[in-house]
Amino acid sequence: MAPVPPIVQATGLRRDYRQGAVLVRALRGVDLAVEPGEFTALMGPSGSGKTTLLNLLGALDEPTAGEVSIEGRRLSALGDRQRADLRLERLGFVFQSYNLLPVLSAFENVEFVLRLRGVDAGERRRRAMAALAAVGLEGLEHRRPDELSGGQQQRVAVARAIVGDPVLVLADEPTANLDSETGHALIALMRRINEERGTTFLFATHDPKVMDAARRVVRLVDGRVEADERR
Repeated sequence: MAPVPPIVQATGLRRDYRQGAVLVRALRGVDLAVEPGEFTALMGPSGSGKTTLLNLLGALDEPTAGEVSIEGRRLSALGDRQRADLRLERLGFVFQSYNLLPVLSAFENVEFVLRLRGVDAGERRRRAMAALAAVGLEGLEHRRPDELSGGQQQRVAVARAIVGDPVLVLADEPTANLDSETGHALIALMRRINEERGTTFLFATHDPKVMDAARRVVRLVDGRVEADERR
């Protein structure tokens, strides 16, 4: 039997961009493989390349050099539509600013992923309600984002990220806009989802709470992997 490839693998990743007349080298040759079931934190100071790396691994951006593969598929070999389909079908995203649609209810925000996939209404409802229950939002499904606290909004974002059973959830500073207690609760929630569902999580963060919960910590400094610690 052939070995199962990593969920995502980066090889020799470089990402350069211009900031006015200045050439910024955000990533300088990063190698990283994420295996199924991991709960991994990308740590590092501001400007270390965490978000840049997460965007490349999530097929949201393209590298200057190097390669990213998701489940053995090289992103460089995919067209724009194929990359969009891969994000929709195989990945989940949680953002610092929640990125919920303000005119939609919590339920509608969560089911939107399934609607894009063409899932029928009955199955959409079953799965969206189950995802909201998994993050402890029973009874709040009809509230819009402005009727929810920051922590509740981020729980909706987590429900949206997991509703499609992605192979990988990419979370960019998910606790940055939350108070300490709410941040702890959110990380505990995602750790429980990881353990119960086997969902793989990869965080870009500088929050010590995430580092404490992670089973693997990859430290980035100046666009390079400085350390990779498994626990």
